[in-house]
Amino acid sequence: MNPLFLLVNGTPEYRSVLSLDFQNFFDGGPNIFNFIVTVVLVTWLLYKPVKKILAARAERIEGDMSDAALSKADAEELKEMYEKKVKDIEAERAAVLDEARKLAGENRTRILDEAKVEAQDVKDRAARDVANELEQIKGTVHQAIVDISTDMATRLIASTIDKAAHEKLFDEAMVELEATTAFKVSA
Repeated sequence: MNPLFLLVNGTPEYRSVLSLDFQNFFDGGPNIFNFIVTVVLVTWLLYKPVKKILAARAERIEGDMSDAALSKADAEELKEMYEKKVKDIEAERAAVLDEARKLAGENRTRILDEAKVEAQDVKDRAARDVANELEQIKGTVHQAIVDISTDMATRLIASTIDKAAHEKLFDEAMVELEATTAFKVSA
């Protein structure tokens, strides 16, 4: 405390802060009134709007949770539908693969059969070609042998027989030739 205050006022009166005298009530009354008015104003201005905001937020959260539950149920349904489709696709894929394997086996068998038939045709054609070539070679060799034999016989006969014997042999050969074939000599 200030000493000047003590000189002017004299000795201070000591009052208890918690005493229930009229002066304390009179000093504290406006404070209590202000407190009550503040509480009422705060309640009226802040509490009720905040309560409305919190209620709206709670409703929004409940709506969001409800929507989330519905979305989760829809997601589960979509998941089940997706899994079913995946199983169906897997089954269809297996069926298509089985069909493809079956067709591939049939095509393989058909192609092998066609190849065997074609190989047999080529073999038969080659055998016919070889037989024809052999016959041609035999004919050519036979003709060559006949030509060579005829030439040798002509030389041999020309050196050993005369012209009259030659004419006689020629006539006999012609008679035999006419007898064996339908060859007629026109004279």
